Amino acid sequence: MALIGQPQYQATADFPAELGYGWNLLAATENGNPLYWDAEVAESLTGGQILPLSTLSIWMRPHRWSPGACGEQVALQCHFDLKEILELPEAIIGGYGCEFAAPVRAGDVISHHQVLRSVSDEKVTRVGTGRFWTIGVEYWNQNGVAVGTESYTGFGYVRGGEGGVVEKSVGSVVVEPEQGWAKRDVAHDQVSVGDRLKPLSHDVTATTVVLGALASRDWRPMHHDYHFATERNGTQDIFLNTPNQLAWFERYITDWTGPKGRIGSMSFQMRDPVYPGDEMVVAGVVVNTFVDDRRCGWVDLELALTAHGVVATTCAVRVALPMKASDNPWCREAHCWHPGGMG
Repeated sequence: MALIGQPQYQATADFPAELGYGWNLLAATENGNPLYWDAEVAESLTGGQILPLSTLSIWMRPHRWSPGACGEQVALQCHFDLKEILELPEAIIGGYGCEFAAPVRAGDVISHHQVLRSVSDEKVTRVGTGRFWTIGVEYWNQNGVAVGTESYTGFGYVRGGEGGVVEKSVGSVVVEPEQGWAKRDVAHDQVSVGDRLKPLSHDVTATTVVLGALASRDWRPMHHDYHFATERNGTQDIFLNTPNQLAWFERYITDWTGPKGRIGSMSFQMRDPVYPGDEMVVAGVVVNTFVDDRRCGWVDLELALTAHGVVATTCAVRVALPMKASDNPWCREAHCWHPGGMG
């Protein structure tokens, strides 16, 4: 309890941001957003090339090994500390949230720290007996400018719980395929509550899982080692990691908005793993539109990722769209950019 609210593990990334990291993640999720690939588009919208928003956690993730380091280097060290302190040998991440501030540009050097926000009483769930915890990660660049905040909800446990159900926020989105949809730059006044986004379907393979994990610098073995995943974690196979799902959601949203769409915040609950062999389908619906007091036009979306016939992940998104042809959400400085909470 004494750790709650105390910044821990302040560190600077082992390497400066470079476009190659972004392109690896874009390739892993087949994201063709020209904002990230076309230097002219990037110059016109953001004053130069930027990294995809879904690369945010990369700057927290150390090299798995480096000269002079002792043992395996891991990201989100607070998560592993809690497992040891509370004597909980297994842990999973079930919830994730992020809020994006200034974009990360090539050459930026990103620092971060971790903050434990909460630890629950003991719970009995379908995977075991343990505790939930929430850890925040705050990021800023070499100029002290905030670039984003993440929130991870973990569950540390001893396997063998009976009868319980992992606590989670549950929602559902039922979406029929839309006809005649094409990529475009969507303006705020073109969107209405109830509008449906065209579903995105992708056949998940082991390569899908491993490419996404490597592109996001997530070395945890349950995302590439079948025996670890099945014998240690008790899952049926390796499965998509959290940043990989974030990147697929980013692709899905900007496929709809076009390159002018600027995601402000996102949160999702992972209810079931996504495995090789699954047909992954992402679908979404507009649930709210509004203009804030700084004349920024916002759209709230509810998304659902379906795999092996069930809703595996539910997601809430807030994205800024241009108010008119000349408006560009990417030009908004910090005092005019307030995405709000992460849901």
